[in-house]
Amino acid sequence: MPALLRRPAVVAALVALVAVVAVLAVALARSRTAGCDVAAPQPNLPSQLRTLGGFDQAFDVRADPRSLADASVSAATALHSDLAGASADGLVRETASGGAQYDALVVPLSVPAGTTGQRRVVGLAAWLVDCGGRAYYDDVRDVLRTDPSLLPSRFPTTTEAEAQAQLGSATAPSLVWRDSPFTPLWLDSQSGRTVGAGLPQPG
Repeated sequence: MPALLRRPAVVAALVALVAVVAVLAVALARSRTAGCDVAAPQPNLPSQLRTLGGFDQAFDVRADPRSLADASVSAATALHSDLAGASADGLVRETASGGAQYDALVVPLSVPAGTTGQRRVVGLAAWLVDCGGRAYYDDVRDVLRTDPSLLPSRFPTTTEAEAQAQLGSATAPSLVWRDSPFTPLWLDSQSGRTVGAGLPQPG
């Protein structure tokens, strides 16, 4: 081995190898974010979704948000036949707060309301997000069945601007969830005060 180390080519190769290992170590350290030591969410799937298949795996939201939207519609219609015909209406991001462990994504599911062209939210699909940005199925709420008189035109039901005005905050509030992704809150990080942003829990 000492004889090998006296050869310039071998020494250069070893130096290059050490440099590569150091670069990879730094890159790995920088890629870690808060909460990355927390285990990924474990979906508790209803039998309908186990039969349908595909919901026991993570969805890469960054690379393919359309797949998550499609999966939300599939899950909702498999669990609640009255939601057939609803379509996904964007992705709502919520930050974990209080006792919540994971950030969440909520996909509002809506249908046209009469001839006005305005849409009404009839269902919600919730996903929990790990530190790598992958989403795991969490739950579906059938708004059409639990709150038939409500059917809001949007989710969150309170806009960021409305919440900021109610909070009297100089800065925009953050959308967070604590008890359920279906009942998020607008949080003023400076005062700690909150304003409800979602649907009321069914009685």
